[in-house]
Amino acid sequence: MTIISTVIVPEGIAMAADSRLTSNFSYGNGATDRFTLTDNAQKLVLVRKSTIGISFCGDAIIEGKTVADILRIFDIEKISVEDTVSQVSEKLQVFLQSSYGTYNIAFIVAGYDSDEPFVYSVTKNELRRTNFENGQLVYTMTFNGEMETINKLFNGIATNFSLMPLKDAADLAEFSAEVTIKYQRFQHTIATCGGAIDLLVITKDYAKFIKHKLLAP
Repeated sequence: MTIISTVIVPEGIAMAADSRLTSNFSYGNGATDRFTLTDNAQKLVLVRKSTIGISFCGDAIIEGKTVADILRIFDIEKISVEDTVSQVSEKLQVFLQSSYGTYNIAFIVAGYDSDEPFVYSVTKNELRRTNFENGQLVYTMTFNGEMETINKLFNGIATNFSLMPLKDAADLAEFSAEVTIKYQRFQHTIATCGGAIDLLVITKDYAKFIKHKLLAP
């Protein structure tokens, strides 16, 4: 599985994702083993000329391709530089429904248009802007994947995201992934989150990986 997190504050957006990819092996007697396939999977990518971030969790290998590679094809074939974050999110849902409707994948799509942050939760069944409520822009955090640790940690905690600097938002996004990985170490089950944590920040002016296992191994 995966842990992906996104924190939205006035100065920008911070996105984080772990790198572990697990798989299952079924035996003839009906037993199933789950094992770590790699700790170097790409779960956080840039599209639209590297201005929109997309993280994902769920099915990781689809018809012999990684989801990161599928997003690369989606970026090349479906996205134009004039598309807004909303349009990219809508196109992604249509792409999922038409080409990969039998798979379960969840995406967080984030970026800026006209200096306004847009963050969407996208699945084949849902398209929802997570930083807009009751007709107003809100600063918040959103997660997906292995949620047990995050739910326990942040349940009942009030955080003023409207006053949070971008550096703190980046630290929080990274921390949420890191604490999930460390928590699973002590569970009596396979740790489905792990590997390096990739960390992306997006502002009105640029999008940049602060940490990336390929750019700075």
